[in-house]
Amino acid sequence: MSPDVVIVGAGITGCVTAYELSKSGLRVQVIEKYYPASMGSGWTLAGVRQSGRHPAELPLAQYSVEKWLNLDEALDADTGYVQAGNLRLARSEEEVKKVKSLVNAQQQENLNIILLSNNEQVRDVAPCVSKKIRAASFCPTDGHADPQSTVDAFKRAAERQGVTFHIGESAQKLLIRNNQVIGLKTSKRRINTSKCLLACGVSINELIEPIGIKIPLSISIATVIQTTRQEPLLTPVLGVVDGAVTLRQQRNGRFRLSSGVEAWSGKITEINGQPYAFPAISKVQSTLEAGLDIFPALEHFQMRSFWGGIIDLTPDALPVLGEAPNAKGLFLASGFSGHGFGIAPASGHILSKLILEQPPDLPIKSFAFNRFDQRSTPQSQATLHG
Repeated sequence: MSPDVVIVGAGITGCVTAYELSKSGLRVQVIEKYYPASMGSGWTLAGVRQSGRHPAELPLAQYSVEKWLNLDEALDADTGYVQAGNLRLARSEEEVKKVKSLVNAQQQENLNIILLSNNEQVRDVAPCVSKKIRAASFCPTDGHADPQSTVDAFKRAAERQGVTFHIGESAQKLLIRNNQVIGLKTSKRRINTSKCLLACGVSINELIEPIGIKIPLSISIATVIQTTRQEPLLTPVLGVVDGAVTLRQQRNGRFRLSSGVEAWSGKITEINGQPYAFPAISKVQSTLEAGLDIFPALEHFQMRSFWGGIIDLTPDALPVLGEAPNAKGLFLASGFSGHGFGIAPASGHILSKLILEQPPDLPIKSFAFNRFDQRSTPQSQATLHG
C-alpha cells in the first residue's frame, strides 16, 4: 500500500515530523541515505536554547523547551536532555555592550534571561570559566541534549506507531504532474505518494532544482572537537558573543567544542558508506585556543576526535519551513543554519500541521520560501551558540 507521506531525511526534523504525523494515523515512510542523525543532527552541539535567537525563532524555541521538559516521558526514552542554562560570555567592553543589549531585547520578549555583570557572578554559575570574562548573559531555562539518543528516541517512537524507516536508500527524483507531487524515485524503487517532505539539509537543492526552484543556501562548515572523559566540571553551555567557540560537557564526561562558521567548498567524503567532512588542521588548533581562552581547564584534556559539521546556511540564517511553490504536496525543511536541533519539536509540529492541511498554531511567515524573492532579505550569520 502506498504511503500517505514520504519524508526524505532521518535527521531530527524528519524524525520529529514522522512521529507527529504517526499520531494522526497516516501511513508514513522515511527515506535515509546513510543512517539516522548521520549529517547535521549528529554533528551538532545539540544545544536547546532560547537565548540569542532571532525574534522570529523565539516562539519556536519557547514552545520547544516546554516539549523538551517532558520529552523523555513522552518518547519512553532517554534523550540526555538537561536544563542547565546557557552562558554567553563577554571578553571585552565592546562585547559587554552587546550582551547588555541582548539581555534587554530578550527580556522585552519575556524570556527569562539575566545579565551577570562581573566575573564573580559568572563564576558562581560556572566556576571553571576564565577570570578574563567580564560579563555574560545567562538563560537558566536553556539546556542541551544528546543528539544521537534524541534522534533514535523519536525514530523508535515513530516506529511503534507504524512509521517505516528505509535506511541506505537515497532519494533521486521528485515525480511531479500538473504541479502536484505524485511520487518519488529512489535508489531502489518508485514510491507513489501525494505528499513528500524534504528534510535533507544541504542536499535539498539537488532534488528541487530539476523542478525549477532553489533555496539560496551557502554551504558552510564548523569544526567540532571532542575530548576524552573528564570529571564533572561544567553544567551550562558556554559560548562567546561573536560565536567563535561554543562548548559543553556531555553526560559521559567528554567535552564537545564547536567553532564558528566558515565558507566551505569541499566535498563530503564517504568512508565505508558513511559521510564525513574534514576541517583544516589550522581550524582545529584555533578552536582549541579559543576554547582555552574561556575555559582554561581544557589545557589538561586530551583530544579524542574532531570532525567537520556541514551547515545549510540561508541569507538571513532562518530556516525554510512550508509548502513549495508550484508543487502541491511538496514540503520543505532546510536552511536551519546550524541551530535547528533545539527547535525541532516546534519545526516538526509546524510541518505536521501543514502536511495535514491544518493551520499552524505557531508563527511561520518568516520561514516562507518566497521571502527570498524580496531584495530586502537581510543578511545574517549563523550562530552555533548552543
